[in-house]
Amino acid sequence: MSLHLRKPSFVLISGLLLSLAFTAISLISYYVANQSLNQHITTNTLPLTSDTIYSEVQRDLLQPVLVSSLMAQDTFVHDWIEEGEQNPEQMQRYLKAIQQRYDAFTAFFVSEYTHKYYHSTGILKQVSDTLPADRWYFHSRKAPEEFNINLDLDTANTSITTLFVNHKVTDEQGKLLGIIGVGLASTTIKELIETYQSRYGRQVYFIDAQGKVTMQGSQFSGASDIHEVKGLQNIAPEILSSPEGSYTYTNDNQTYLIKTRFIPELSWYLIVQHTEQSEARITTTLWINLTISLAVIIIVLLLQHFTLGGYQRRLEYMANTDPLTGASSRHAFEMLFQQILNFAKRQKHPVSTILVDIDHFKTFNDNYGHLLGDTILTNVAKVLTQNLRQADTLCRWGGDEFFIVLPNCHQSNALLIAEKMRQEIEESLQVINDQQLHVTASFGVAEYSNDETTVSLFNRTDLALYRAKSKNRNQVEVATESAFKTV
Repeated sequence: MSLHLRKPSFVLISGLLLSLAFTAISLISYYVANQSLNQHITTNTLPLTSDTIYSEVQRDLLQPVLVSSLMAQDTFVHDWIEEGEQNPEQMQRYLKAIQQRYDAFTAFFVSEYTHKYYHSTGILKQVSDTLPADRWYFHSRKAPEEFNINLDLDTANTSITTLFVNHKVTDEQGKLLGIIGVGLASTTIKELIETYQSRYGRQVYFIDAQGKVTMQGSQFSGASDIHEVKGLQNIAPEILSSPEGSYTYTNDNQTYLIKTRFIPELSWYLIVQHTEQSEARITTTLWINLTISLAVIIIVLLLQHFTLGGYQRRLEYMANTDPLTGASSRHAFEMLFQQILNFAKRQKHPVSTILVDIDHFKTFNDNYGHLLGDTILTNVAKVLTQNLRQADTLCRWGGDEFFIVLPNCHQSNALLIAEKMRQEIEESLQVINDQQLHVTASFGVAEYSNDETTVSLFNRTDLALYRAKSKNRNQVEVATESAFKTV
């Protein structure tokens, strides 16, 4: 709840402070001379533009980095590698799903054992340290950091330059298993450059650590290397040795103001360049920039608001929901469980609980693989959900266990619900993916007593489940009062 309150307050205060500060500075600057206006651009407007563009680039890089990190920690990836990279189609489908889910330009995995380059379209090749196009892999595997970013031609489509996030995949002992990641089309960054050049009327481009231009807009008319630009070549060593700075240079009787900032994720420098105007044009442009800049501030704040909201909702969903079954996560459920019991105690309402365990689930995993095991979990969760009310809560408690809380429900009704669930699982999950599995589940049912804790209620439900499993499974058992008294 506090996050929802802080975010609008932060955006509102930031907007008010930026608007007041920018308006005050612009109005004061209107009454000063030509040099003061240029100084204002150098110390305020130009750094603000540079910082805004830098923030946008960082934001665009955040998602592919996060996605690559999740891929590197995915249990499917680890299991598939440890099983000897059998069924390459599984990895192909996985990469294609990642590519579609996160709207990535490409997704890939290169195995340390086989050196095969897996792609969403299939196995493209085997990387070799003798090929220049594959040097990125051998550089990434030797790098000390978990991930690195490089700009290169896409192996699947050599006509498109792609920004790759290369993330190491390691086992529990830290042994390298391969490199996995996603690619972001360079056109995304070029579109960002075009947007800000149009909005601010300034030239924006990127250079590498040697001073060569690596990314620019369609209207860029400069040289391909800053060492080839008269005036700029004199300050090039200082630019390339400083993480950020403000500089002035003259070329053909025209003065330029530039703001530089190093982007460590890309090993590039962001260059924002402003051309000094005559006094008359600066005075006219001042009012135009005032209007445009205020509009940009509003747009940036709106983007900030919606971006923070989107990431917040995504993070909350990831934290509160089991990604496989869609049930509540155990962390989020434990707090909700206590709230439900507190409310029931105050209102004298009944609350019942059901603990579900899939019978012989480990055997299914061992005999048919974890993917089929995941399918069983998903189907069981679907059956359980279909038999619940909107007020009921389903939680994935453990690997193959589900815990259900039924507010305003007596034990007798909970018993009927559990029995219906048990029958539907037994009848509907006999065949999965053309495999005769005969999936069943055991159930433990208990009703909350106003004198017990959440731990006590869960233990009684667990004991009921234990009796059901002891009686050859595939049945429902009800908790006893004696079990409660001994807890």
